[in-house]
Amino acid sequence: MKQSTYLMGAVLVGLSVVISAFILSNSTNIPNSDIDSQNVNSSIPDLMTITQLADYLQISEQSIEIIISNDDSLREGLSSYDTYQFIPYVLLDNQKRFMKTEIDAWLKYRNDNRLNY
Repeated sequence: MKQSTYLMGAVLVGLSVVISAFILSNSTNIPNSDIDSQNVNSSIPDLMTITQLADYLQISEQSIEIIISNDDSLREGLSSYDTYQFIPYVLLDNQKRFMKTEIDAWLKYRNDNRLNY
């Protein structure tokens, strides 16, 4: 009886080690596409210049300036508007800066509301 208990315990311990190794090996495998997207996202700063924003959005700096100009003219005539209706930016030392999280929210708003330039 004692030997069968030891044998059963050894089998359970061995089985749990094999299952644990399988779970750990699957959790550390990241597909190459995920690694590539992580590398791209890690190279994008949290606070971007117009040049960096143009690279991030894959459009020209001139297009961004046009969007800002159009948004600023439309915003002047409004007393209230949705937060992400216009491209969000801050002025730091008279230079426009764009927060990545705000730009992502603006893009989502534009997509959800099907707004185009």
